[in-house]
Amino acid sequence: MFKALRPFFVLTIILGILTACTPAPTPEEPGVDLTVQALVEAITSATPEPSPTPEPPSVLTVCMGKEPSSLFIYADTTAAARGILQAIYDGPFDRIHGRVQPVILERIPSLQNGDAELRPVEVVKGDIIVDADGRWVTLNEETRYRPSGCSSADCALAYAGDQSVLMDALAVRFRLLPGLLWSDGTPLTAQDSVYSFNVAQAFYGNISDVLRYTQSYIALDAQTVEWFAIPGYQGDYATNFFSPLPEHILAAIDLNTLPTSELAARNPVGWGAYALEEWISGDHITFHRNENYFRSADGLPRFEYLVFRFVDGGSAAIDALLVGECDYIDQTALTLDDAPRLLEAQSGGQIDLYVENDISWEQAVFGLDTFSEARADIFASREVRQAIAMCIDRQGMVDGLLSGLAAVSDGYLPPEHILFPAELPTYPYDPQAALELLANVGWVDNDQNADTPLTALGRADIADGAPFAFDYWVPEDPQRQAAANWVQTSLSRCGIHVNIKTQPWEQFLSPGPDGEVFGRRFDMAQFAWSIGQAAPCSLFTSDEIPGPLPDFAKGWGGGNIAGYSNPEFDQACGTAQTTLPDTPEYLQAQQQAQMIFAQDLPAVPLYWNPEISAFHVDLCAIPGAMDVQLHLMSIESFASQDDCRP
Repeated sequence: MFKALRPFFVLTIILGILTACTPAPTPEEPGVDLTVQALVEAITSATPEPSPTPEPPSVLTVCMGKEPSSLFIYADTTAAARGILQAIYDGPFDRIHGRVQPVILERIPSLQNGDAELRPVEVVKGDIIVDADGRWVTLNEETRYRPSGCSSADCALAYAGDQSVLMDALAVRFRLLPGLLWSDGTPLTAQDSVYSFNVAQAFYGNISDVLRYTQSYIALDAQTVEWFAIPGYQGDYATNFFSPLPEHILAAIDLNTLPTSELAARNPVGWGAYALEEWISGDHITFHRNENYFRSADGLPRFEYLVFRFVDGGSAAIDALLVGECDYIDQTALTLDDAPRLLEAQSGGQIDLYVENDISWEQAVFGLDTFSEARADIFASREVRQAIAMCIDRQGMVDGLLSGLAAVSDGYLPPEHILFPAELPTYPYDPQAALELLANVGWVDNDQNADTPLTALGRADIADGAPFAFDYWVPEDPQRQAAANWVQTSLSRCGIHVNIKTQPWEQFLSPGPDGEVFGRRFDMAQFAWSIGQAAPCSLFTSDEIPGPLPDFAKGWGGGNIAGYSNPEFDQACGTAQTTLPDTPEYLQAQQQAQMIFAQDLPAVPLYWNPEISAFHVDLCAIPGAMDVQLHLMSIESFASQDDCRP
């Protein structure tokens, strides 16, 4: 009120002074009134119009449950770090349900578009190659290799050891988009990707598959990188591009101290939608809009500032979301324990939820071939395993234990995956059909009492009258123990008695020969495998069966704890692993392996572990669905609802 009346008081004071000091007007001088009027007009015209209140800057606040230890791409690979890095580095490509999409590359290389090709190269004894079985080996006498022009194991030859031979080596060219800039305005070039490769090689050597299969990685020009594989490699290659690092900033830092240096770990320079402004440990990281972002012409990013807040658990994150202190809760802050409250807020129209299959699938693995001599081989028949799958109410488990947020699994890939077969065998909940199947293979209900187990009848491998009962191993994890109880109850309705055995995680995962699970001395065990970026058929091949060397190729480090062995499956999986992914043979082999797995059922797929994000209804968020589950993949396009665009 005071500020609104102040010009009137000033004008009154001036007029008072003029009235006191000006002589009385005479008829010849009528100008006093005119002079005062002119002064009033002058003062009025000189008073500036009040300036409009500036719009406050737009801020997107993301609540996270964990704080990364570093933002250096080769240091911290946790979900929290990967999520924040989406703001700093957009891409270089996105992988969505097995489909690779370019971000800072002109296109994804393939044999069809000419950016990938097989080149004949000369190899001699002692050279590193990939043999006909897809193994990284030194070429020696009797090594089976694929000569140039050979694309399958059928045409492989045994190396004689006394001459050079021609093999094919895969060359792949990646072309950067023109005009890319680092956030400091420096041009981003192919050499920055080569520098990143050199850093990765110095840190990891041949630990990484990509590095192990790399013969050379060079810049052909300012925009083009060429990845050249060792001879014989015919696996996945479309993503074998090393995410660029700013050589003009980091090259002066000693490699030994690079991962912990301030510029690499705490203040990285990227090409993405946002540039780091402030990192307050334990509280938040603030970013501002990157004016050099290559998609700025599209109006991206929508927000001027981005803040990652670190909160203590899902309850605190939901509180912050509901009162407007954060706009989006990342999956690192939420668990299934938060589901009831999230669903209530969603039904009340306060928030939206985004639920995506995690990269891990929960499974109940059969002990098909164990080192336990005392146990009868009750799971030898695949009809028994199929019946057990039909006896488990998996949808009821998901709805009752996981708030309906998980998806029932039918295989080791989710149905939205590009490699998922169109007609995969499935086993819906059907106890009656399961009992009929069990009766056909010698498990019957002799006493017509549902409270007692089925008994063996007429089976060659199990004595008549033996009860259908086994141990079910599960780690000390509340969610998995609840799932084990559900399995126990479901199977009891089919006349199958389950005795639950619980172990601490470290004991459950302990290797053989001491560990019951990975020592292959169990009946049935529940845990999760991660699918990673490639279809995990190799986890069930014969050479992955754990056991003592030299009888078992991987020793006790193998992952096929079921002891499952099927030559037809091995061949399909082997073909999938040693065939270029943009060929019809690759897709056929991947889908054939899944079909065989679903028929043989060495493990009952239970459900995909869900990852949950939540955001305010006023936010237009399109989280990313990725095989590595980065819900912040498209953070540059997050917007307020009134600025929501396709």
